[in-house]
Amino acid sequence: MKPLYFTPRNKYKAISLTGSWCALNCKFCGGKYLLNMIHVSPMNVEEVIRELYDSGVRGLLLSGGFRRDGTLPIEPYVDKLRVIKRELELIISAHLGLVTSRDLLADLREIVDVVDFEFTLSSFIVNYVRGFEFSVKKYIESLEKITECGLHVVPHIYVWHPEIKSEVLREELRIISDLGLEEVTLLVYMNSDVSYKPIELSEKIVRNTKYARSIFHGKLYMGCMRPGYIKPIVDPVLIREILVDRVANPYYKAVREHPGEIYDACCSIPLNTTTRTLFTLL
Repeated sequence: MKPLYFTPRNKYKAISLTGSWCALNCKFCGGKYLLNMIHVSPMNVEEVIRELYDSGVRGLLLSGGFRRDGTLPIEPYVDKLRVIKRELELIISAHLGLVTSRDLLADLREIVDVVDFEFTLSSFIVNYVRGFEFSVKKYIESLEKITECGLHVVPHIYVWHPEIKSEVLREELRIISDLGLEEVTLLVYMNSDVSYKPIELSEKIVRNTKYARSIFHGKLYMGCMRPGYIKPIVDPVLIREILVDRVANPYYKAVREHPGEIYDACCSIPLNTTTRTLFTLL
């Protein structure tokens, strides 16, 4: 089986529904990820997306800053996004955050093709990194609601962070499996203020990925959130040993050594005849 690589370039673009605003401004990124996204407002979103479509874009990641409750302020956009989705051949993924509103989720079923959902049971991520005052149970509740409403959701879990524990990783994967979900994207926590030894960190990531592969019987994707300096060490191992089914933004030498299919899209999109036609690079 050929490796599957995903490198968003020209056909898949990230959009911030909040501009540079984020109520959390937390240790996850401090708002810096928002700066490189295309900023829209409810007033111009339709115009911007149509211009992107005319330029060749066929996929969108709806993202942005979160409210204090961890939700993306997507409500003012729903009506216009519905029109756009009906009229244009677009694949839409979304960072909805910890949404639990059944009415909103029902509205989003006809707009969003896949929900990229950060899922964690680690208080380090929830309370220290994100700065939330509630418990990890909110993450479970939200994932359950999104799944129950029939949206295609791909949980994103941390395969490494400074406080990771194997029993927590195991429980995260158990909950995901019990909900009938068969895809998981792996993340690596990044902190620009701390320097980790590349070889030591890489060994931990590979070890935890092997553990995840041994207990999760669905598909595993290595997501784009991982430090660039570990890619020359980690990516060849993940690909050679088939520890993951997809790799986002892979190390170029690993691709050269292990040729595969390359898609100009986010790694969590469903692969079918339509998406293969829209996003295939090689």
